Formats: sequence, C-alpha cells, structure tokens
Amino acid sequence: MYLAEKEINILGAGISGLSCAIILQRNGYTVNVYEKKSDVGMRFNNDWQALENWSDDIDVLKQIESYGIDTTFKYEPINSLYFHLGKKKKLLDVKNGAYLVCRGKEKGSLDTDLLKQAKNLGVKVYFNSRMVDTIHIDATGPKKGNILARGILFLTKSVDSYYMAIGEEIAEGFYSYLLIRKGHGTIATVFGSKNSNRSNEFLENTIDQFSDYIDKKELLEGKRFGGYGNFEIKKNLRDKSGALLIGEAGGFQDYFWGFGMRYAIQTSYLAARSIMDNESYEELIKANIALKMKHSLRNRVLFESLGKLSYPILYYSLAKSRHPLKILKTLY
Repeated sequence: MYLAEKEINILGAGISGLSCAIILQRNGYTVNVYEKKSDVGMRFNNDWQALENWSDDIDVLKQIESYGIDTTFKYEPINSLYFHLGKKKKLLDVKNGAYLVCRGKEKGSLDTDLLKQAKNLGVKVYFNSRMVDTIHIDATGPKKGNILARGILFLTKSVDSYYMAIGEEIAEGFYSYLLIRKGHGTIATVFGSKNSNRSNEFLENTIDQFSDYIDKKELLEGKRFGGYGNFEIKKNLRDKSGALLIGEAGGFQDYFWGFGMRYAIQTSYLAARSIMDNESYEELIKANIALKMKHSLRNRVLFESLGKLSYPILYYSLAKSRHPLKILKTLY
C-alpha cells in the first residue's frame, strides 16, 4: 500500500488500532488515533482473557515483541487446566498454552498498557472523536457478533485454578470456563449467536458445572457481563473510504473457540507493514492469515455437523493425548 504522506490516521483505539499505531510511530510515521469512546477498554470489564499460544510455532509474546511492541502488560501463563465433559474431567498439561491478560481500563491491562506505549512514542490519541476526513486504518472492532459470551466477575477465596468445559447444555457448540486468580474469579459461557435466547440457561448450567470449585454465594455479589466477537471472511479488506480493515473490523476472529486477540495484533502488524514496505495488504493477509481463517470456519462447520458426537470426540482427543497442544495446533 503506497502512501506518499508520513502521517497516518487510525480509527479505533482497541488493541489492533493501538498496536498498529505503535509499530508505525516506532518506524518514523506520525500517527493519530481517533476513538469514539472516552477511554480504552470500555467494551470490557477488567476480566482475564486468554491470548492463545498454540496456533503458531513462535511464542505469541515473542511474536508481539518482534513487531516492536513491549510485553509490559500483566500476563499469566496457563500451564495446566481441568478439562470437563459432564462429570468427566482431565487435568491437561498445556505449558504456556495461553497467556491470561486483563482487558479493560484497569492499570496493567492490555488496553491501558498499549495506550501508554503509544503515547510514550508520541502517538496522538483523541477520545470522544468519531471521524476525520482521511482514515488510513479502520480498527473500529466488530459491528455485530456471531460469537457471544455471558458471565460473572466475582471475588473469591478459592485457590488459583483454571477450568474449561464443553457440552450441549452449558455452551452449545463452544465452551464454558472458570478462571480463578489471586482472589478474582471469572465464570462464563461462550456460544453462537443462534443460541442468544439460551444465554441465561447456559450460564446457570455453567455455574452448576463448576459448583464444586466455587461458593455460589460469592457469585451473588459478583458483576454480570456480556461480550461478543465477530468472525467473517471478507472479500474486501477495505472499508467504504478505502481504509484497511484490521482486527475484528475485518472479521478476523477464531470461529472455533473465539480466541481472536492474536489475530488483532497480527493484522495490525500486516497493515503497518503494507504501509511501510509498500506491500499489498490483501496479499499479506492471504499469505499469513487467510488459511487459518478457512480452517477456523471448517472446524466450526465440522463440529456442528457432528452434533452431540462432537463433544466426546473433542474431549477424548485432548484428554487421552500426552501433547494436547499439538492436537490444537493441528486443528488450527
């Protein structure tokens, strides 16, 4: 993408927009970021989310650092987790299989840390601002959601531990999880938008699924939340004004399980690279991301086509493997 000017305007101060701004500013560009909300991370609830680390050979933190982005945000590696199907459970060895990062306005969150990095480099970030005449990068996030989440944030006396469960009654086609870290808990169900009317049912069944590990009284004082993500394989990777679409604005999401943060940062780098090196953004996406997106869609279609059989197949594939991350990498 050839640009004669060295001043770049980015719409959206999510992790993809800020990552792209950091990369470009570090490489000699003047970058302005315009965000319609009053702060970063306002879509989120200071909850912990997983940055997956199984889909590429390179560790995701090293990959982020290779782009020129510091990994100074708070993170916690997941080295093991309990995997459930009904009453069956297996402790999986998944050393550095993912990194928990905080999303929201809290100090040390991924969102606030990227904002701090961008500002320290000289990026100008304008909040409560919707549009300028010329936008080069569209990082405005999902306009709709076909992957939904419903959960509760709560304070707990339970010990640090991580749990994941699959099953038709708790999260049809997707999964539920319980994360407990340093007195803070997150319990949630992730499901497809076609089951949006079952969100309360899924959440209550998820609470029952994990009832051995939590005090339900603690949940009563917790904060309920919802979230959404959008997967879409777009034919056109530019918006109506010609700006490059990155992150979920471009539909870049994991349709199998909803782990989309790695895509957000990868596409921000590819967009920056297309500007810096005068390369085709479309060709860079085709070479680095497109096949994984197609695999993600394939996995979703296959999982749903198997119906109730999909759950035991997935459970035993991971539970009986000595290397469950290799199974996941093959899937992705």
